[in-house]
Amino acid sequence: MYRAIFSRRAQKAFLDLPQNQARRVKEAIEDLMREPRAPGTIELQNAPVAQYRYRVGNWRILFDIDDANKVIEILDICKRDERTYKQGAR
Repeated sequence: MYRAIFSRRAQKAFLDLPQNQARRVKEAIEDLMREPRAPGTIELQNAPVAQYRYRVGNWRILFDIDDANKVIEILDICKRDERTYKQGAR
C-alpha cells in the first residue's frame, strides 16, 4: 500500500471542498493508495503540474507516483475547467 502525501495546495483544496465531494475525493485517494494506476488513472503528457490525474465527478486529483518509496504525492485537487492542467492554475 502506498502512502499519500498532500502538497499545501492540495490540503487547502481538500479542506475547501463541499462535504459530499470531500467524502468522494477521500474515497478515491484511498483507492489510489491501494492501486495508484487503477483504471481511470490517466498519465498526463507534457503537463507541468503532475504526472497523473484521477477523475472524481467534476473534480480532478493531480498527483505524482514514487514507486521506489511507495508514495503518491497529491499535488492539487481542482474542479475541471480550462485551467486545470496549467502551471499555477489557481
